[in-house]
Amino acid sequence: MATTCPALLQDPSKLHQDFTTLRVCDDIVFSDSLQAFVVTRYNDIVTVLDNPEVFSSKPTVPEPPEFVAAQIGAKCPLRGTLLGLDNPDHDRLRKSVSSFFVPRRLIRFEPLIGKLANELLDDFVGEGSINIKSRFALPLPLKIVSAVAGLDPARWEWVGQSLALFGGHEELSGGTFDEKIQAIIEFHEHVAELIEARRTDRRDDLISHIWNERDAQNVVMTDFEHLSMIPGLLLAGHETTTNLLSMGLNHLLHRKLWDQINYDDTMRASAIEELLRFESAITGMRREVVKAFQLGNLSLKPGDQVFCAYNSGSRDSTRFTNAQEIIPDRKFDTQHLGFGRGMHACLGAPLARLILRIEMRSLHARLPGLRLAEPYEKREYQHVHEGRGVKRLTVAWDAEAALSLSKHKTDAALAAPKQIAKQSMSEPLLALVESVWSPARNVLAIDLRPLSARTSPGWLAGAHVDIPVGALGFRQYSIHSDPKEQDRFSIAVLLEERGTGGSKHIHSTVQQGQHLKIRGPRNHFALRPAKSYLFIAGGIGITPVRSMIFSARSNQIPYQAFYLGSARKAMAFSSDLSTDACVTLWPKDELGLFDLETLRKIDLEDTLIYCCGPTRLISAVENLFAYLPSGVLNVEKFANDTLTEFDSTSNKPFEVVLDRSGRILQVPAEKSLLKVLNENGAAILSTCSKGVCGTCEVGVLEGVPEHRDTVLTREEKLDRKSMMPCVSRCSGARLVLDLW
Repeated sequence: MATTCPALLQDPSKLHQDFTTLRVCDDIVFSDSLQAFVVTRYNDIVTVLDNPEVFSSKPTVPEPPEFVAAQIGAKCPLRGTLLGLDNPDHDRLRKSVSSFFVPRRLIRFEPLIGKLANELLDDFVGEGSINIKSRFALPLPLKIVSAVAGLDPARWEWVGQSLALFGGHEELSGGTFDEKIQAIIEFHEHVAELIEARRTDRRDDLISHIWNERDAQNVVMTDFEHLSMIPGLLLAGHETTTNLLSMGLNHLLHRKLWDQINYDDTMRASAIEELLRFESAITGMRREVVKAFQLGNLSLKPGDQVFCAYNSGSRDSTRFTNAQEIIPDRKFDTQHLGFGRGMHACLGAPLARLILRIEMRSLHARLPGLRLAEPYEKREYQHVHEGRGVKRLTVAWDAEAALSLSKHKTDAALAAPKQIAKQSMSEPLLALVESVWSPARNVLAIDLRPLSARTSPGWLAGAHVDIPVGALGFRQYSIHSDPKEQDRFSIAVLLEERGTGGSKHIHSTVQQGQHLKIRGPRNHFALRPAKSYLFIAGGIGITPVRSMIFSARSNQIPYQAFYLGSARKAMAFSSDLSTDACVTLWPKDELGLFDLETLRKIDLEDTLIYCCGPTRLISAVENLFAYLPSGVLNVEKFANDTLTEFDSTSNKPFEVVLDRSGRILQVPAEKSLLKVLNENGAAILSTCSKGVCGTCEVGVLEGVPEHRDTVLTREEKLDRKSMMPCVSRCSGARLVLDLW
């Protein structure tokens, strides 16, 4: 091996016999056993991971043998896991689950994790010595990921054994090959049954979350693709966490760092990041070259394969000071590769971090005098491939003291921290369809009166409700009626022939006298107090604007409204609005294309602008009023947010204020906000660097973020309360963040 390469084969990160025959190719080595170039330098690895259009992820999940595919292909998605998918399928499917794994949302599972951890500890706390991998580090993550996904955690062992065909831990891998085939089929059948049950019976689990994303049209996917998301996440979710705790605990106990890192949760969190850097459970990942590419001094051609050695990259001394040492309170200004990076960064990384932190807290509280029972030097690793872990970890502790702690501590002292309220969807609201009528061509108006105990839903201009559309789930429609009538409200639905079917369902099934279980009202387009208003509506975008006109009238606030449409017959409520002197109707077939430039002549002093309609109209209005201060122009699009490819050359510099310390930082066009923050000591965790994992989320106090992530929901982006600094920037000149 070239001496200029980071130490790939040194203890404790040696990569087993797979890497004994290596040929040097400039700074990149070739493994005969892997038949791949082994990329070890941090910068080279990042280059590979940041260029998915050149380096395909297809070889990450190998094609199964034909006889296996023939037996299970129709029942089990063979390439379902996101790791082996390229775009556009990867980003489309990941969007169905990414918002579930945002760290602040996962906190609600902390009581469950603590409870399950203590139940396991209760079983062996008096024994004094065990293989902690098999008794704690393995069952706990399996129980947790099962429960989080929507399966019964009591069946954790069955889940692990069922996934044995695809990998997992050796001690759960038993039976003949045919038995493993049958087990994986039965497991997928069970998950498919749960998915079908959650179609109507939603719970606080991942299966239900994907249904919610499908209902909200945030993702388009088939039921078979829905099925494909669960087994791979279960497999990866428990295997990596089990190995991380086992290896990490081994290193900490050997170096006498256990008590130091358990000072508090902050220290535990910091130590976990350092352990992930020092020796991750993900050794690395394979990629296939699809376009000719120059990587360092190596010319790669289509068909070549590379193996990105994450563990080696995280020990690159050119990027990490004292890279071969464990420094529990290390301050990172370079993101380690412990969970990968880029679009394929570990989806469950926030959950793994949470589990590890609670595991360490529980072990430290319940097992006094915890120590290694076998010499550190004799640790034995499993066969190393993409994953990495020790075969076992035998530890000892002071059993008498542990029993005394368990006996004298109250149940409350051993219990998980106080439960945080779950973030759940609004409770259904039973409503009567009082009338159904047509205010324009292809538009159906529906008058609703709530009947549930929550008879007064309480809503303001700009609000919307979720309407059921059969098997398609729910669709969101703005309320167009007068907010003064709080005991009832009305929506209007445009029939979209090329839509996903929601409007067709409503037009063909909703009738007077029918009862609907709706959700809401909710409001992310609220009319804020102002001295005057300018309203701009295009097509069916008149629905929220009409309620705003009612509100402005009632409060005697001056307003001007411009309502643009293709034809008068297609413009809902045009006959009513035509009698309002403050409203300008503009049917295109009669008057031609409306010139938005005429709006510049309006005196906008102390005026708020609200615009709703097609994306094309909103984009034009945003360009027209780009010079106005943030918050003056407010828009609502009926199209769902999608991942947009931003050209970094269009980045603009901006100023960021760290509110807690008062520091002011400048973010140049060529640097990400995250990089600037961490260069100035913010120490914000990050995993993917692509806005797909949610790890780096920060609170926003002032300013308008330019959201470029796929994690925050549409409502959260409109709320402007948080952002992902790895990719998102500022729409204006200044942001104020809730940071030191």
